[in-house]
Order: sequence, then structure tokens, then C-alpha cells
Amino acid sequence: MSLRGNINSTGMFILASMVFSFLFNSAFGYGPAVAYSFFTFILTLTFRNEIVYFSAITLGAVIAFLYCPVGLTFGPPDLNAMTSVAYTDKAETLEFLMSISVWKWLIAVSILFSAASCCLLRKKTTFVLPRILSLLSIICFFSIPIKAAYQESQFSLLDSHYPPIRFVSDARNAYNQVNADKAFYQHNMKIPDDWGDDIHGGNYNTVVIIIGESVRRDFMSAYGFPINDTSFMQTRPGIIFTNYISSGPATVLSLTHSLYRFKNGKIEYNNSIVRLLSKRGYHTNWISNQGIYGGADSPVSLAGKQADEFHFVKNGSSNKFLYSPDEKMLPLVSEALNHKGKKAIFIHLMGSHPMACVRTSGQYDTFFRSKEESCYVQSIKNTDALLSHVYGMLGQNSQSWAMMYFADHGLRVVDKGTNEERQQHSDRYQNDYDVPLFVTTSGSKQSEKITAPRSGFDLIPLITQLVGINETSTDVQCNLYSEEVCRKERLVLKKDGTRVPYNALPREEALY
Repeated sequence: MSLRGNINSTGMFILASMVFSFLFNSAFGYGPAVAYSFFTFILTLTFRNEIVYFSAITLGAVIAFLYCPVGLTFGPPDLNAMTSVAYTDKAETLEFLMSISVWKWLIAVSILFSAASCCLLRKKTTFVLPRILSLLSIICFFSIPIKAAYQESQFSLLDSHYPPIRFVSDARNAYNQVNADKAFYQHNMKIPDDWGDDIHGGNYNTVVIIIGESVRRDFMSAYGFPINDTSFMQTRPGIIFTNYISSGPATVLSLTHSLYRFKNGKIEYNNSIVRLLSKRGYHTNWISNQGIYGGADSPVSLAGKQADEFHFVKNGSSNKFLYSPDEKMLPLVSEALNHKGKKAIFIHLMGSHPMACVRTSGQYDTFFRSKEESCYVQSIKNTDALLSHVYGMLGQNSQSWAMMYFADHGLRVVDKGTNEERQQHSDRYQNDYDVPLFVTTSGSKQSEKITAPRSGFDLIPLITQLVGINETSTDVQCNLYSEEVCRKERLVLKKDGTRVPYNALPREEALY
């Protein structure tokens, strides 16, 4: 090989190493990590044994490739991410992967390409950095954990915050936490509830609670959206809450803090709204389109299992990759409404869960910004139509009834202004928690709006006050169906389970 050719090979090898180092460290969701990229770059150029070099580059590239699309979209592995892994079926996993932007997949592929380039070019050059540089780099790498050990008398490589090490640690901790939580709430499910024995009242013989999925209210015409997609909510007498927020940014996080009593900073898994209504004499029925998979039962589906009857439409499906429309639950709803005596029916929708075009079979009535956004608007319109159907059933089957509809969490708009614009789970903005809450009853005569701030943490007292049940153990004692401000500050859950003030979050820029 000529000197010029060797120099070119060496230069290409150094360039490929730089690219790989940067992409590798950015793949785990912790940001660009320039300093750690430089460390990786120096380290890779000091490997003398080709087998060690090829093994390290290949292993690192495969791990980074697999997590890169997720890391660039949602960040490092945390409690919410691991919870989603634990309670998501194969169909939803496929939809999740398909919802990730194409360019993020291209970056993931670039990691493999740059790693392959490094390995191929490594064979064409004998260039290796002096080991003294590697030694200096390692000293810098260990300086932070050594400093921490000096201050806290405990040495840990995790204190280096090197992305690959931090990734493994965070994933392991989140996984252990999910398993611990599983064991904890499954144990507590078996404990009898301690709702007060003096529960009394009950204004309605039939109560229907409809749980929506992934709906942000600024995409609803009832809240000012320019396309008419909620004609039922806008035209029927009832109450529209204009300042209701979810407790969390994802289904499991949000609903576990809404369906169970949350008191003194702890979830009481033995005290669900399902058990409370059952204790008051209601025959409870849980009808869900979210599926159930035995060992992967989430706290949400386990709340459903506490009902006197429960039906999971997707359970036992011969093909879990086929989308099951929410309308398939209507016959089960009709059957539940025909039950004699007092009854409380929970209906858990698939609603507008990403990807929205899967929910609508790719069909939509009105185009809005992109195909996926148009499907999202259509999915909300379809949910509104389902509410209308249930409303009609109630009028035919019950003389005294109440119906509540709310969504578990909102979403964030990504890739704005492009053909790829769509909705995605997020905890970055207030809009990610801005969801609808609509209540109507057999006695409703006119449309009303309540602008006072309300929260998913208040869902149980919202239901008990609606139904007329007096249960004094809930945190909220004020009138939630008035303009009374019941909490000085509303908190929301971040993806990692920490609570932050809702007002501390920024607002997403206006869409229209």
C-alpha cells in the first residue's frame, strides 16, 4: 500500500471513529454527551488487539442501534419506559416502533454503518494512539467517581455518568422497580378495602365512566378546535371542565393515580373506585378494549378485575395485530345496562392511542396538517360518536343515570409542519396533560362550563360527588362541581414518577 493510500485509510478510520463515538453516546437518550464521545473516540483508537476491538465495537453498535430510536424519542430508560415494556403487547409494540420518525431510524442505521466502517478501515491501517493518551482519558473518566468517593466514602462507576454504563444502570433500576411494584400492588389487591362503612347516598341507579385514551383537549371542537369533531359533547346538556389535567403522561402512571385512592403521597391499591361503588351497592362491570395478558396485567386491568364482571375485548384474540374498534364494546355495554338494579359500568377505550391511523383504518373526513394528524382528529370524532351511542342507550335503559368521560393523558405534537407531523407521548409541556372531562346526567338541562382547575388526582371524589356518595376519607372535601378552587397547586407526574408543579411546565406553541 502506498504512503498516500495508508494516510487516506488512516484519515478515514479516524473520521469513522469520530462519527461512531458521537452517535454511540447520543443513542441512549442522555443528550449529545460531547465529553464522553471524546472519551470513547480516544479509547477506540488505543485498542491494539483486533479481536478485542471488533468485539467491543460490534457489541456497542448493536446495543446502541436497538435503543437509539427510543432514546432519541423518549430519552433514557426510566420507570415509565420500563412500565410500558412490561404492560404492552406485541401489537402495541409494533405500533410504537412504527410511530417513531424515519430519520431517527436512519440515525440508528448510521450507527451500524459507522461501526462497520470502523472495523473495515481498522484492517487497512496500523494507526494506534499512544497508550499515554488512553491513560489520561481513563484518569479523566474516573475523576468524577473518585471525587464522589472522597466526598461520600463510596466509590461507584455509575457516578461517571458514562452513557453506556448509565444506560445499563438506569434500565436495571427501572426493571427492578417495576417488578417490585408488581409484587407490591398484587399483594395489596388481596387486602380488603378500608373504605368507610358509613358510605351512604347515591343519586343515580346507573353510572357510566368512560375512560378515553391519548386525547388532548385542544384537538376537540368543544374546546375551540376549528374542525367539528365533538358535536355530541357540544350539543348535549352537561358540564364541560375546561381546566382538567391528567395526573400523568401515560396510561399506567396516570390511571393508577386516578382509579385508586391516592392519599398522603401513596397509592392504596386495595382502595379502588371500583370497590367503592361496589361497596355502595352498585353491580360493577369493567369493559375494556385495551387487552389483558395474564402475567402482564397492569394496575389498570387489575382494577378492572375487581369488578363483579369484567370483559377485555382483545383478550384471547386469534390475531392481536388486528385493531379492535371501540364500537365492538357497544353490545357488551348494552348487555351491562340491561342488568337489573343499581349498576356502575366502566368503559376503557383504545380511543386515539398512537398510531392514530391504525384506530381509523387510515380513513378521515377532514384533512388537518398531515395524514396522521387527520386520523387523530378522526379518532376523536369516532370517540364522540361512541359517547353519543352510550348516551342513547342510557336514555332507553335507565331513568336515573350519570355519565362521565375523561382521557387518561394528552400527547405532544412532533415534526410540526411536515408530512410526518403526529402525536407522541411526552411529559415536557402542559399540553401533554391537558385532557377533556365531560359529565352529563339524566337530570342535565343545559350546557355548562367549569373553569376552575381540576386534576386526575381528584377523579375519585369527582365520581363520588357526581353520584352523591358521601365518603369522607378522600383528600378533597370542597365542591368540585363549582368554580371553587380546591387545591392551591396542582402536581403532575413526570415519566420517572416524580411530581412537579403543573404551572412550572411550559406550554406548547399554539397549533391554530
